Amino acid sequence: MEAPPYDVIIVGQGLAGTALAWKLRWSGARVLIVDRNAAETSSKIAAGLITPITGQRLVVSWRLAELWSAAVAFYRRVEQATQTKFFRQTPMIRFLATDVERSRFFDRTQDLQFHALVRFPPEPAPRDDEFIDAGSAFEMLLGGQLDVPVYLRSSRAAFLEQDSLLTADLDFPNDLVLDAEIVRLPRLNVAARRIVFCQGVDAMSNPWFRKVQFKPAKGELLTLKIPGLHETRIVHRGIWLARIEGDHYRAGATYEWRRLDHSATPEGRAEIESRLQEFLRLPYQVVDHTAAVRPIHRNQYPVAGFHPDEPRLGLFNGLGSKGVLQAPYFAHHLVRVLAGEELLDAEIDVNSKTDLRGCRP
Repeated sequence: MEAPPYDVIIVGQGLAGTALAWKLRWSGARVLIVDRNAAETSSKIAAGLITPITGQRLVVSWRLAELWSAAVAFYRRVEQATQTKFFRQTPMIRFLATDVERSRFFDRTQDLQFHALVRFPPEPAPRDDEFIDAGSAFEMLLGGQLDVPVYLRSSRAAFLEQDSLLTADLDFPNDLVLDAEIVRLPRLNVAARRIVFCQGVDAMSNPWFRKVQFKPAKGELLTLKIPGLHETRIVHRGIWLARIEGDHYRAGATYEWRRLDHSATPEGRAEIESRLQEFLRLPYQVVDHTAAVRPIHRNQYPVAGFHPDEPRLGLFNGLGSKGVLQAPYFAHHLVRVLAGEELLDAEIDVNSKTDLRGCRP
């Protein structure tokens, strides 16, 4: 049989698919990305934050050290490849909202890893004329922000220039044919040795992976104009507030587990504004309001791997709100798995969490 023109077809050009495409190309693989270029996806409206300490319990992000170094190196390399700036390393401010949080923070500082990531009080301190209870805050020294729309657009332009991206809205299983050793997309007249689905929340309707136990959550974000706000660090207190440029900021995000659509709601806006007003003194203007559904797996970790009955079919998904941090490391890992150089990490192996045997159209 004649060798197919591609080694891997990637379905979806969000955070997962884009990272996997770059990593595969850098490894020398022949890659084709197929993406429907939807206007609103969780990747396209993502805040792009890398937050080292998260949640009410103030825990260090899962596998932070290895994921952080991989992410920084990856985004810098893509910036160089696309001649575009979209990633910045930036400290973050976290306001301690309750006595319980304050007590927990000082307990956490006894841990050497936690202690190395924080500074108390922040330098410079948040301004009293900008924030309520400005003295009740600590600074996270390690943090990052990816301008996700610019990153995705510049990557897309590079893939188009390399003739490695097609825009199409495929229908699975109807648009996929599994031959003896290859996969084919007859409507697009292309074939490859493997196909990896990076579809975000759309994976829930993929017949080969429909048993994967996603727990998707809709998130809403506001874009704000806040004249006179001097703080350029990302601020956290129940929600986050991040500067875009000039006096424009984004704030969010909500978590809605029932109404899973891409519609912004009055309730979502009210929730963000209520939390914002708990710590921001300055007046603001809402200039945009967006929403999308995050592809979260029930165990909160990414999922990746290959179908046990059809090993030509792969999955890379479940990045949720940590996709900017997690995508580069696990995309690289998946490339090494495809090359036979590593075994799939048990913590993300889709087959260790879901029995996909017999799962097919």
